[in-house]
Amino acid sequence: MLLLGAGVTAMAAAWSVRQPRIYEASCTIEFDPNPPRPLGRDIEDVATPMTNFWLSREFFATQERILGSRVIAERVVQRLELHRDRTFLTDPSSVPANWDGMSVETAAALLQGRLTIESVQGTRLVYLKVRDTRPDRAALIANTIADVYIEKTLEDRMGATVSSLEWLGGQLDNLRTQLDRSELALHEFKLDHNILSVSLEDRRNLVAAEIEHFNTALTEARANRIALQARVTRLRTLLASGDIEAQASALTESTTVQELHGALRTKIAERTGLEERYGARHPRMTELDAEIGALREQLQRETAAILRSAEADVREATALEAGLRGAVDQAQAAGLELNLREIEYSRLNRERENSAKLYEVVLQRTTEADITRALRTTFVRMVDRALVPTSHVSPRTTTNVGIGLALGLALGLALAFGLAQLDTRLRSPDQIAELGATVLGVLPLMSEPDARKNGTQRPRRRATVVQGASSRDLIAHHQPLSAVAENFRTIRTNLVFMEGEKLHTLAVTSANPREGKTTVTANLAVSLAQSGKRVLVIDTDLRRPRVHRAFGVANRVGLTSYIAGQNDMRSIVQSTIVPGVHVIPSGPIPPNPAELLHRERFKELLEEARREYDLVICDSPPLGAVIDAAVLGPQVDGMVVVARVRETTRHAVRAVLQQLRDVGANVVGAIVNGFDPRSGGGYGGGNGYYNYYYQSKGGYYVSDEAAPAEERSSDPDGEDERRPRA
Repeated sequence: MLLLGAGVTAMAAAWSVRQPRIYEASCTIEFDPNPPRPLGRDIEDVATPMTNFWLSREFFATQERILGSRVIAERVVQRLELHRDRTFLTDPSSVPANWDGMSVETAAALLQGRLTIESVQGTRLVYLKVRDTRPDRAALIANTIADVYIEKTLEDRMGATVSSLEWLGGQLDNLRTQLDRSELALHEFKLDHNILSVSLEDRRNLVAAEIEHFNTALTEARANRIALQARVTRLRTLLASGDIEAQASALTESTTVQELHGALRTKIAERTGLEERYGARHPRMTELDAEIGALREQLQRETAAILRSAEADVREATALEAGLRGAVDQAQAAGLELNLREIEYSRLNRERENSAKLYEVVLQRTTEADITRALRTTFVRMVDRALVPTSHVSPRTTTNVGIGLALGLALGLALAFGLAQLDTRLRSPDQIAELGATVLGVLPLMSEPDARKNGTQRPRRRATVVQGASSRDLIAHHQPLSAVAENFRTIRTNLVFMEGEKLHTLAVTSANPREGKTTVTANLAVSLAQSGKRVLVIDTDLRRPRVHRAFGVANRVGLTSYIAGQNDMRSIVQSTIVPGVHVIPSGPIPPNPAELLHRERFKELLEEARREYDLVICDSPPLGAVIDAAVLGPQVDGMVVVARVRETTRHAVRAVLQQLRDVGANVVGAIVNGFDPRSGGGYGGGNGYYNYYYQSKGGYYVSDEAAPAEERSSDPDGEDERRPRA
């Protein structure tokens, strides 16, 4: 790391010393949104660049791009003849002696690369910075760029004004013809209808006033009729109720009603006072009752008369309202008839007025543009001209050396860290233990002898050759004395020792496909059956099932058939060639595997299998690919994770373990598959314990030299591919 840092620092210093000295000259220009107007503010320039703040911002950004454009650069190159200057090139020493200049476009591109335009935040000032190997030429180029740009703005302004005048002249002739035509059409309309504009307008005003008068009168008549109708309704209600007090309160404007009501109250009060003295049958009481009845009849007659009068008023008001409505209709009809002529007249008059207004506007604008054509003002001016710089700005040797040192150290650290972190694949079983999982056992790498003999495939690592096996999925059954079979017995012992009688259901999963989980499931079941246990293997990999191939059973019915209610447990359990091992294949592949494992039928199957078998092993899909294993985890007593050396990454194993723990699954441990202790990754003492199986030539287990007659593909979870004996 230190050597790399020193080397990069030395390279930066050497590079800085070899670079030519670059000088920078800067001039300042200002964009003025309100340039001087000798003719006053009333006359607007057709080439005015901006009208408000946001348009000004857009204009300033555009002008900055124009400052650095190829057009300006080419004009500067031609004025200063930079395309013929040998020293203007980036590396004049490489130019041949017979060099006859370069194209204007090439020199302009070089100039654009040396030009920097910086706007001062919050102001209208812009810095033009030019870098060159000669300080005097840097200042000259910066000032020339500003001068050329100012000249171009004047040219653009004059060009826009001339173009505007030409266009305005053509429009003025057209508008003059259009105005004459509209005035003639209006005059002919007046002659045809024998009317004057003044009399037509007065007639329209009279009709409008008449309609307004009749509408007002109609509104008042309607309001009066509604009020009278309401009075009639109230009187009818009072008369029908017979309530004398209510009638008197409602008819306060009738003097007769009020006098009769006062006399009635007096008689009633007198009767009430005498009733306590004489009783109800006294002659005076009888006389008072007759007088009270007469007064009541008079009140009723008077109220009825007032009701008849009110009804007559309603009829009169209704007739008046009808007459006013007819008058309004007649006035509106007359107004509509008048409007027909007024519409046509207004249209013709509007066309004449519009033509006249447009003609006046264009005539005024033409006159103003003709006046402003003679002005030579622009919105940009020079503030500070560039001075000849006295010191160079590049190369910055000290800065470059410091950057080189920092970059060298950073590269050294990055290289060291990258080499350490680049390869995250598992190298040894110890790395599984570091991730917090118990290592239940280690399985060696297995390969095919035919490939080694024929030379068609060469294993990347030294592998154990399985002898006499028709399928490695049942190696513990076909070769019970092999090292691999002994490893599976070790795993069986560890499971029994760790979980004891608590472990009745077990699921095997992995992080990724092709890591050997089905092979582990099958051989673990064989090993457990060899110890006298009754084992049931359930293929819960409902996406890519393979248990039926490993045990050589049919897959017409199985787990999905049971969950769908088509079969019971006894009809889907199949015997195998291994005594004590039964299999429930996956059955037909469903469209929703994860949902099936959630159903109560699956839980019922696990409970029934617990009662009939000593151990139930589920072969589940890889958890890194699908979620099925996480669904299965909480439903079984334990989960076993299979990881393959040099293929499974530590991140994948950590993610699988965390995901299983998050759903509450009991992670019993992990099985390391494909491990070769001679590859350098030790476990439990490196080349000690596991080398025993490979180095004993006359011992109990099969050596590398023993080759099987027929072998399957090296893919632990692949298809059954048979290769003939060599």
